[in-house]
Amino acid sequence: MGAPSVFELYVGVGLSSRSPEEKRKVEEALDSLVQLPLDQDSARRAGINYAQKSREGRKIDPEDAMIAGIAVENGQAVLTRNRRDFAGIPDLKVETY
Repeated sequence: MGAPSVFELYVGVGLSSRSPEEKRKVEEALDSLVQLPLDQDSARRAGINYAQKSREGRKIDPEDAMIAGIAVENGQAVLTRNRRDFAGIPDLKVETY
């Protein structure tokens, strides 16, 4: 789990009508996961992938590009309901739920 994922989770908490309950769930989940950094190598990979998708006319949110960069650099898969958001990113493993 990387910082951009934490950001996205807390956006959801802030927008939820059940914010305190959602915050508790998010914090419990985060406490059980290893936090991976957005370091220089992950950021480089994210930038390259973001630019490539933009050139192809297939936009990707900057946060998703960073999540993918972190995952690839650390040999991890991305867990998402939106497989399409991460389609075509080289060396990225995607799992859905």
